[in-house]
Amino acid sequence: MAIQRKIGVKINPLDLDTRKAIGTKIPFNKKSIFESNFSTKNQIKSNLINLLLTSKGERFHEPNYGIGLREILFEPNIETADKISQLKGLINQNITIHIPQITATDIKVDPIKNTNNLLVKIQYKVLVDGDTNEVSLKL
Repeated sequence: MAIQRKIGVKINPLDLDTRKAIGTKIPFNKKSIFESNFSTKNQIKSNLINLLLTSKGERFHEPNYGIGLREILFEPNIETADKISQLKGLINQNITIHIPQITATDIKVDPIKNTNNLLVKIQYKVLVDGDTNEVSLKL
């Protein structure tokens, strides 16, 4: 069977063999412990979720990996514009360093009043082919 391809669309070579898994899907499901990703776009999304949920110093041999949203969530005055602006800058900086395959096009951080919850929504563009996607987390 021939591979159908749109003209002008770039394909990551890892996506050509659909039998080989690229990485682990996040979040983990309840059917089995690990489910695999077979496309680079799905793996990029899993990597972004992993980056957001990882605390600094948590990853072995990479002490600067992670954003530490859980720690920031319980800081006093998280609802101020300065704290939200700092958090957006921290997210954008970490995406640039650790996931260079994407560019964040919009980052929204909305604290949910009187609940100690934080809604983080990131829209991003995959640099290889220009596709856009979104990750949304409620902490």
